[in-house]
Parts: sequence; C-alpha cells; structure tokens
Amino acid sequence: MSDAKAKWQRQEQAVRATQMAFDLSSEVQKSIKKQAIDQELTPSDMIRKILELDVKSKKTRQRLSFNLNDEEIALLAARFGVDADDKRAVKQRVAELLIAHSQRK
Repeated sequence: MSDAKAKWQRQEQAVRATQMAFDLSSEVQKSIKKQAIDQELTPSDMIRKILELDVKSKKTRQRLSFNLNDEEIALLAARFGVDADDKRAVKQRVAELLIAHSQRK
C-alpha cells in the first residue's frame, strides 16, 4: 500500500471518529489535567490511558498560551522598557517573568 493511500485511510478514520465531551466537575477535570501534565500527555491521551485504550501520540511538550490585544502588548512593553513593536522582546520578558514566578512557588 502506498504511503499516500495509507495516509488517506488514516485521515478518513479520523474524520469518522466520534468526539466525546464531558461536563465534569472542575475538581475531576483538574485532576485529569494534572495527571496528563505529569505524564507529558494531552488531556485527551490521558483519558485514553485511563480507559486502557491505545495512546498513539508521542509525549508532548506542554505549552502555555494566552491572547493579548495591541493595548496589552503596549502596556507590557512599557512595563518591561522595550519597544511596543518588538513583540519578540515582549514575549521573552513575559517568559522570564513566568519562569521567575514558577521558581518562587
């Protein structure tokens, strides 16, 4: 079977997959998310592991992300003493602040 055909079949199976969403207490969700982080898995993969289903994805490097509007970027740039147009510098300073914060905890 060609690689293209195998890839197409995997994509077709993914399209046919059924997504399940659960409205669980925040305590249960937090517990599962913490376990996932501790095991370097996504919450989805952690649920698969709990259910003793195959977990095919590789361990993930967890990323933190959030959205900033232009005004907030300008505010942070002023706070950090960098140019508001230099989003990379703002991002670097935010990363440094988050690292320092986590080390204090």
